[in-house]
Amino acid sequence: MDGALIKNTVESLFDDYVKDLEFLTNIDSATGNIENSRKIAVWLEGKIKALGGSAEIRDNGRGAHVIARFKGKGKKRLLLVVHTDTVMGTEGGKRLFRMDENKLAYGAGVGDCKASAVQMLYLMEAMKRLDISPYSEITVFFDAEEEGGSPDEVAFAKELAAASDYAVICDTGRPNWGVCTKRKATARYTIEIEGIQGHAGNAPQASANAVAEAGYLITKIHRLGTPLTEDPHKYSSETLAKQGVRDHGQFIPENSVNIAFANTTNTKMNVIPDNAVVGVEVRCYKLSEQKRLDGEIRKICKNPTIIGTKIKISGGMGQGPMEKSESAAKLFDMYKDIVKKEYGADVVEWIAGGLTIGNTTSIYVPTIDALGVDVDPQCEHSLKEFTDLKTFAPRTVALIHLISRADETQL
Repeated sequence: MDGALIKNTVESLFDDYVKDLEFLTNIDSATGNIENSRKIAVWLEGKIKALGGSAEIRDNGRGAHVIARFKGKGKKRLLLVVHTDTVMGTEGGKRLFRMDENKLAYGAGVGDCKASAVQMLYLMEAMKRLDISPYSEITVFFDAEEEGGSPDEVAFAKELAAASDYAVICDTGRPNWGVCTKRKATARYTIEIEGIQGHAGNAPQASANAVAEAGYLITKIHRLGTPLTEDPHKYSSETLAKQGVRDHGQFIPENSVNIAFANTTNTKMNVIPDNAVVGVEVRCYKLSEQKRLDGEIRKICKNPTIIGTKIKISGGMGQGPMEKSESAAKLFDMYKDIVKKEYGADVVEWIAGGLTIGNTTSIYVPTIDALGVDVDPQCEHSLKEFTDLKTFAPRTVALIHLISRADETQL
């Protein structure tokens, strides 16, 4: 393919891309806003059909998911995933779209991930204008519940991934050509402790302190995580920036165990509490570790330290990890080579403690993540959120080359 022609074609679409991004950003689609989610779905349907694709809207009453399909002349079936819901809304029109002289765009969910959602439309527009279709089929899943999560979005992703050869998650691109190859699994537990209530002065010998048992349990479970021995201030964004260190997830511990809360209904100092509840979330990069930690937590809960207390555990393993398979490594290396050849830049490999739908697709097909328009991850889900629209064209060009090369590669 003519690299210069691809670049010129994509770059010529920028103004139209910005107009559509402004329109989409100004629709308040915080997760659960079903009215506006439906408005977006109808708008996407029209755009997809105009591009020659088919559009299916799956409306579950909480979000209107859109599945677009485009037929091509190649060999492989590609699944592209973005999302249309956002964490924060427009706040009554206070966070509408704006772009400054440096092509940095601001607004509700502009980076996470509306810039990338609109990018998918212009990816297909560019290939249409270039008259190329190096794929058997491209399916674009516009997820309407990514930020809040739902069983439906996971079921849709499983269905679509199982019918594909590989997946590219076009969620927020990491700065400086960052691409994510690993994401952590999660597990969540609610642990209820039953004790024996009594007078703190007269009856400790006939009581069993549920809160004290919670303390022992918390200490044991917390120790299961990767030890954090250094001052946390050392890893702040400000400190790393002063040291000239680029954070791409390399400091995230292998396993993290978060004691999310510890509560009791008791509020009286002279009463030995008979109840306590502890919330725990575990994150790790490997399925084997997810299973091991699940077993260790359950073992701890079977053996109370304080005689007379009882422990009940609910919850368990949730989403599995996005592990870097050999096939995913091929895709990553391919992308690195393309970016070096076309732009003379080095791709930075990121790992992440957070989840995307890539955690699901990677179970079924080779998956790489964060190939959308660049966003500073420190600013996501906040009033400071912005996206660098200067990366729209380079990211889209690189994705076109990746689709073409992957079609000819054994994954």
